[in-house]
Amino acid sequence: MKTKQLYLADAYVKEMDATVLEVLPESTGTWRMILDQTVFYPMGGGQPTDQGMLTSDTWKADVYMVMTKDGEIWHYVKAPIPPAVGTKVHGVINWDRRFKNMRMHSAGHVIDFAMHQLGYCPSPLMPLKGDHGKKPFIMYQGTVDGDIRQKLEEKSNELVAKNLKFTTLFQPVEELKKEAIYLQPGLPINKPLRTLRLDTVGSVADGGTQVHSTSEVGKITIPSVESKEGNTIISYTLVS
Repeated sequence: MKTKQLYLADAYVKEMDATVLEVLPESTGTWRMILDQTVFYPMGGGQPTDQGMLTSDTWKADVYMVMTKDGEIWHYVKAPIPPAVGTKVHGVINWDRRFKNMRMHSAGHVIDFAMHQLGYCPSPLMPLKGDHGKKPFIMYQGTVDGDIRQKLEEKSNELVAKNLKFTTLFQPVEELKKEAIYLQPGLPINKPLRTLRLDTVGSVADGGTQVHSTSEVGKITIPSVESKEGNTIISYTLVS
């Protein structure tokens, strides 16, 4: 990958200076480009794309989408003309959008850690996927007897109230295996993986942006816990 991912080191960095490495036309008035470094989080892992602005002394553009494609991070922008390769640009993310996405993503992990503390994860329920966008949910493989919605909501908000610290680090997969609650299938084994730790609770592999502590997540509500085709789907929201 040509782009240094600044958001992995510090999710609270809101702007950066970068150099344009590659530019391709997307459609009339839109372009996609690779930068040498970025604070823009690309859509992935259930977390929505960052948006914002890129500017230079003579050029500016709205960043409407950032995606990883063919192993590279592409910034999709709207502008009448593209910048030349080698142009120095300044990027600023839409922080309100990013912080909301961070809170929502971290809330999903809080719920998952609460599931672990309640004895449901990773067995009998193994995480399959999650979406932390407009209609956030977590899907687990497997089902449980009885209604767990209320006690899961209470346990999740108990973790929020404790103001527990989130930390991240990169480490070899063998080291992560020693401490992780579970490892998702299909993770790469030939490079260090990013570990997300919740103080006193546990660790998982994660590549998204997270808040510093559970108190920043805010109150979690869980409208439903449904069983469907052998899976359990937990829908959740945050109180603004």
